[in-house]
Amino acid sequence: MHIFLTGATGFLGTVLLRDLLIRGHTVTALARAKHGISALDRIRGRLFDYDSNFLFDQAIGNTLFIAQQGLSGEYFGLDKEDYFRYAGLADMIIHNAACTELEADWSIYEEVNIRGTKEAIEFAAHTSGKSLAYTSSAYVAGTRSGRVYEDELIAEGSFRNGYEQSKALSENEVRKAASSGKIRAMIFRPSIIIGSSSNGWMCEEHHFFDFIFRLSLIHKIILKQLSSLKIKVDYQFRIPGDPQTTKNFVPVDYVANSISQLIEKSQAWGKAFHLTHPYPLKLKMLEGYVQKALGWLEIKLCSKEEIKNLSPLEQRFFRSTKIYEKYFWEEPFFDQSSLRLVLGSCLPVPEPISQELVSQIVEFIKVKHIRRKNLKLNRDK
Repeated sequence: MHIFLTGATGFLGTVLLRDLLIRGHTVTALARAKHGISALDRIRGRLFDYDSNFLFDQAIGNTLFIAQQGLSGEYFGLDKEDYFRYAGLADMIIHNAACTELEADWSIYEEVNIRGTKEAIEFAAHTSGKSLAYTSSAYVAGTRSGRVYEDELIAEGSFRNGYEQSKALSENEVRKAASSGKIRAMIFRPSIIIGSSSNGWMCEEHHFFDFIFRLSLIHKIILKQLSSLKIKVDYQFRIPGDPQTTKNFVPVDYVANSISQLIEKSQAWGKAFHLTHPYPLKLKMLEGYVQKALGWLEIKLCSKEEIKNLSPLEQRFFRSTKIYEKYFWEEPFFDQSSLRLVLGSCLPVPEPISQELVSQIVEFIKVKHIRRKNLKLNRDK
């Protein structure tokens, strides 16, 4: 197929773009120039960062084409003529672009997530297949508990943040357009996407990257303080969260692989799919994995009642990561009946989140941090 892909420079978008090309599809990737770097070079850099062996030069101009966005708010930032030309060439659009910040200003969600989805619907209506595959989020379930089914849309109710609400409203726009006959659609609902199961790769803008990065920085501060005391001190570092709740992490390559397969299945159209881990990880288990990966055995999950008694450094970390804390107490179970029915024996099943994977991701984050520090030092010279 010829696929028009938005969000191609993002975390999932990078891995998905590579998978689509390897599976033999032709892709027009929509991207912006940024910080003086062209859209083409940004995509090249992302693909090489994830897979240094990817044959970019063979793909570009043959199976990979770049649609560089301008500053216009209409037609995806493209010239009107180019917009309709790209739509006419495409069999379908995969709309993967979104503002994934958890607590941005609502006007940003309206512009990027909701209005962006409406633009994707209009674009899909002009493709040869009138087809839209839309990347949503499992957390459109908001604060619900219990089992959540793939065919449920929760556009009303309680949400942890504007991101969740905006994705639920965007899903609703897709469903309305599909039910009216304007387009056909399928919806993907990934849970919390983490680093690749093959190499731990992830984007520096990712929430889990940010959380672990901040935790690592606090650890260094504590070690420096203890070193200055020149004595051995036993201490605990408390992070609020229920050790018995689950966290649904999925490796990015599993999500990309699932999407790549689903768009090739005719029976997937008209359905939504939870691209989640069938065996979510308990926070207590994650606590142990992070302890070992960071070499910091004193990390300990604590109750909500203990928050008011956190030490100054614990409070500092808590404030800097408070946007994530809402996810540390309860989450629903994401049913995958539709996914299993459509993919059957081809269903990709991710390996359980392991110590090896968490250590790999933590090591990747440390290496990225060192590179970032070195780049800053070189710029400052």
